[in-house]
Amino acid sequence: MKDIASVLKDNCVYLAYTGGCAALAVDMVREVIGVHFQDLGMAEAVWVLKVGNFGPLIVGVDTKGKDLYAEVIKQAEESLTKVS
Repeated sequence: MKDIASVLKDNCVYLAYTGGCAALAVDMVREVIGVHFQDLGMAEAVWVLKVGNFGPLIVGVDTKGKDLYAEVIKQAEESLTKVS
């Protein structure tokens, strides 16, 4: 997601669901409202869902352009240089 923060800045947030918990998430889907780009396959298509009690979610990128993913990579690289 290189440079996604600049795209989202002042527009919206990117919310992330805990990886590996799809089995839990599916129980929160109330209705499939639509699906776009089906030619990309089920996993890559853009799904419009009505959900209930969906979460907890993590703010991956906020409206100020702060990118949690970039921060984690930066901190990991800094830590790696300290131990090597």
